[in-house]
Amino acid sequence: MDMTEHYVKILNKNDDIEIHGVLRGDYSQPLIVLAPGLGGWMHDLQMFNASRYFEEKGYSTLRVSFYGHDEKQRNISDFGPHDCANDIDTIVGYVHEQGAEFVAVAGHSYSGLGIMYSKKQDFDTGILWDPTHTDGYDDPESQKNLEKDFIFIDSLNSYVSGEGPGYVLAKKVFTDYGPGSKVAAQNFKKPLLVVNASDTDFQIERGKDYVDNCSAKSKQIVIPNSSHPFTEEGSMESLFGETIKWIEEIRNSL
Repeated sequence: MDMTEHYVKILNKNDDIEIHGVLRGDYSQPLIVLAPGLGGWMHDLQMFNASRYFEEKGYSTLRVSFYGHDEKQRNISDFGPHDCANDIDTIVGYVHEQGAEFVAVAGHSYSGLGIMYSKKQDFDTGILWDPTHTDGYDDPESQKNLEKDFIFIDSLNSYVSGEGPGYVLAKKVFTDYGPGSKVAAQNFKKPLLVVNASDTDFQIERGKDYVDNCSAKSKQIVIPNSSHPFTEEGSMESLFGETIKWIEEIRNSL
């Protein structure tokens, strides 16, 4: 299999924006869409390493950026969960048009939530890597922490923090997330794998909630000695290994 990389631009006609991506391989092989967490992009370490790992297992990958500096790219200040879901549906539709038959979508963190909100669900399986969940968004304590830790910038319609590396969170992240993760999971009809990191009880509990409420075949796995980005020794390899085992199981059942 030719693993030359190709830069692609995918038009989301609904929003008139372009999603950028890097295709490693071609559309004749089973393909995994790799979607980064909020604030991430296609060249993140996790996305880059995943494309190399999955190549060795016989899979093409398309790692994507939902926003960027090009004229037709989306700004992160205009990126909520339904935008993420709509972009994922656009990407999956595009790769099918290019000839891809089997398509899995793996989303880290916020993109995990985006996968759950997919309306078309035109992929064969969704894999959520330590996904975001909407539980707590309306909690008064969460609202208080948001106001304490972030400044709302009217011109950006976003919450901004200068702490550490800095953060930009669109207002719609906290206002336009209905119907919520539990309902989204109940409406999810494709095989679902949730892989959580071991260092947070909250994420593990919410990952179980996704699986418990999904009516399709579903499974939760917790990677030992791991944190949200899975950068501990061996944890990223375990994350990718569990992902491939699940995908192979789903492919063999089709």
